[in-house]
Amino acid sequence: MLVVCSIGYIINDPIGGRNGGTALGYTYGIVATVGIVWLMAFGLRKRAYSSTLGTLEGWLAAHVWIGIGLLFLVPLHAGFSFGCNVHTLAYVLMVITIVTGIWGAMNYGRLSSKIESHRGGSKGRAIIEQVQSLDRDLESLITKKSDAFLSLVKRFDFRFEPGLIALLNAQSATAVDAKQAAEAMLSLPEDEREDAVSALGLIDQKVDLSRDILRESYIKMLLRVWLFIHVPVSVALCGALAIHIFSVFYMW
Repeated sequence: MLVVCSIGYIINDPIGGRNGGTALGYTYGIVATVGIVWLMAFGLRKRAYSSTLGTLEGWLAAHVWIGIGLLFLVPLHAGFSFGCNVHTLAYVLMVITIVTGIWGAMNYGRLSSKIESHRGGSKGRAIIEQVQSLDRDLESLITKKSDAFLSLVKRFDFRFEPGLIALLNAQSATAVDAKQAAEAMLSLPEDEREDAVSALGLIDQKVDLSRDILRESYIKMLLRVWLFIHVPVSVALCGALAIHIFSVFYMW
């Protein structure tokens, strides 16, 4: 379709030059508008769970490729005439919407399979509960222990609280250094060393679980953050497009 539109653009030589106000320009503009409206309809289709109008995967594929096609069709519609006006603003917003949409689709294809809970693993809340259980086990181990024991646990243990701060400070969950742990255990009484080994084992489990949930949270953040650009800009695009169409026909 783009090849046909390009050929039509090349062979068309209207009076006054190629621009959006020619018969061909209007035709391409109508097609582009229908394409943009159809792209916005994807948001409705993906929430219509009982719909039989094609597969959601097929809609997404068409959503991406039609969007890419519009990147080339709209300049043909405008005769490659851009300036500091609402018409160019609509095109810029469309480019941002399409580029962020492509980036989001690529992320879903690349990252969603890395979330363990999508493959039948433990969900985030279950992992947090396991971490809290390990904290309780550690509390019971340090009861009535020497100051050296408490110092050892404090040295390697960490407080994990899920949230944005934990996500940004992912390095807080550091594995127990075996050499440092062995040196620290030399200062412990003989009867506490077995419990110290158990405590360090619990801390290691806590590190592994914390890293799992931080990794999944980071992936989920990447899968969602693009929407904070894609959706608002697409809404702004609809507004700019409406103003563009109104102003064209009002001036015409």
